[in-house]
Amino acid sequence: MPGGHAAGEDFRELHTMLSARARSVLVDRFGSGWSDAGTFPRTTAGEAEELLAALEGAGERAPFVLVGHSFGGLLVANAARRRPDLVAGLVLLDPTPPEVVAFAPRSRQLARMRRGFLLSAVRQLFGAHRGPGSRAGQGCAAASVFAELSPSGLARVGWETVVYDGDLGDLPLVLVIPRDLTGGEAVLAGARDAAEAERISRFYLRSRVRYLSTSTSSRLVHTPEGTGHDFPHEVPSFVVGVVGDLVRELRATGP
Repeated sequence: MPGGHAAGEDFRELHTMLSARARSVLVDRFGSGWSDAGTFPRTTAGEAEELLAALEGAGERAPFVLVGHSFGGLLVANAARRRPDLVAGLVLLDPTPPEVVAFAPRSRQLARMRRGFLLSAVRQLFGAHRGPGSRAGQGCAAASVFAELSPSGLARVGWETVVYDGDLGDLPLVLVIPRDLTGGEAVLAGARDAAEAERISRFYLRSRVRYLSTSTSSRLVHTPEGTGHDFPHEVPSFVVGVVGDLVRELRATGP
């Protein structure tokens, strides 16, 4: 699952490369790609249920290795918590830490993204945008999901959305993150001085590893030097290698 509220097509390159090693499935969640908008309000918890229902409904055979980037990582971790019987392992590609939504220094980035989705919906409504994802409801669906990605929104849905320490038991989990804030320097732009910049940097870097505590069978992998949050598009072959390694391990130890 790609980040943001992107369609499965966003991971086409990864999908194509992974297909040479194992069966790979792309899913257009409701409100993205060629899928309908779905029911409202859209939520991460609801989309986790829908993801699993889509796989089962399409006749795909569990257990699955779920791979998610950014908000897609939050989504697949939520799916694994709900149906551990369907999941063999997780690969989380710099997944969104809830702490960043709830406790990070104030940022207008998420609000701008939501406004962008709403503007896109208006353009789609009046026919200014055509092609995959051209229905107005899809822009509204993305904006609806992003409504929970705020301190107040997360407080309202936290129990259903957040994956807490130990929630995944001993599920094999690979957390893949950059070593530093390469590509994310904008988060330091509002720092008042060097001391606050250091605190902000420490907050983001340590929040990144929180998912390790969700499973007793987790491990950390760092991305190649010089890569940032968008590394699945920067170094797709590296991601394919990480996923392939986990699949081989799982095949060697189970059905």
